[in-house]
Amino acid sequence: MAKMRSVITCQKPEVIQTHFGIGLNTWVKLREGKAIRHSVAERLMQRLQRDQLI
Repeated sequence: MAKMRSVITCQKPEVIQTHFGIGLNTWVKLREGKAIRHSVAERLMQRLQRDQLI
C-alpha cells in the first residue's frame, strides 16, 4: 500500500482510476484494510505487476 501511495500525487478519483484501474470506494477499502471483490483484486494485481509496483 505504501508503494501505491508513493506513486500518486493526490487521492482524487480520476488519479486513482488512471494509475490503478480501481474506483475511490475500492481505494478507501484498501486503505482501511477491508475486503474487496476477488475480480477487482486480480485486476489490480495485474496492473501493479505490469507497472512493476510489486
